[in-house]
Amino acid sequence: MEPQNNPNWFAHSPIARLNNENALDDIVADKLNDPTSVMIPLWRGDPLIANGAAGFLSLAARSEFPAGAPIVMLGMRNDAAVFAIDASGAAQTAETAPLADLGEYMPIRQAASIITKDDLAVIGHGRWLFEWHRTHQFCAKCGAETEMKNGGAKRACAACETEHFPRTDPVAIVLAIHEGACLLGRGPHFPPGFLSALAGFIEAAETPEEAARRELFEEAGVRLTDIRYQFSQPWPFPSSMMMGFIADTESRDLTLDETEIVEARWIDKEDIQALLAGEERDFFMPPKFTIARQLLERWADA
Repeated sequence: MEPQNNPNWFAHSPIARLNNENALDDIVADKLNDPTSVMIPLWRGDPLIANGAAGFLSLAARSEFPAGAPIVMLGMRNDAAVFAIDASGAAQTAETAPLADLGEYMPIRQAASIITKDDLAVIGHGRWLFEWHRTHQFCAKCGAETEMKNGGAKRACAACETEHFPRTDPVAIVLAIHEGACLLGRGPHFPPGFLSALAGFIEAAETPEEAARRELFEEAGVRLTDIRYQFSQPWPFPSSMMMGFIADTESRDLTLDETEIVEARWIDKEDIQALLAGEERDFFMPPKFTIARQLLERWADA
């Protein structure tokens, strides 16, 4: 699918990535000293927002951040290198955010409503990498400490020479439909009234379509037919790749796994269209930057 046909906000990265298979440390070092390079500060994964926009700064501002604050190179944008810096510091225990006087470090879900899709994708990329580096500081093969390489694109173990690359956790998310209605539900971590498409992680040696079929049956007792892939979206909470499907069902019979789904309802298309038009109902949908919302909008417009 061409990028312009993918409506998902985290899927619109303007970054030209570098070839992470090559040795890039010298290139990264050069770009860290290039006056045209920019960086976006993230405080515990959330971006600096200044004057209603993403707060990209010159790399000269690095001196305002804690010594050893991790910095990663995301790629090139309009011939300038783009970095992200972890404003939380090397240990993410600092209580005072550097350069907060320039704006505010806004929760990324809240920031999504005011910044551009391009900037949101860049910020999501940086958040993804910092979380991966934070949780993968030791070699999975031998247990020795690893070191960031290639501007954050990988980690390397000096003890056994194993290279480690950022992981992606694949997820199948499904808008199940039956005769003009869609199935929406919520897990125990969502507030009452918040309904979304059902989703689950893809297991080892399983296709996305198989995962879609299995997850909907396990969570809601629904049997899917005619599973149709729509689009995908990176999801940096912390490191998923959401693959979206619309699928028909054999019936509207539900048997909920209440440890996973505490509420599920069949919603008529007319009610979804009314919500999208600004009318009120007794439930609300996911925000526009989610793949669940984009699945709903695509189905409602069909």
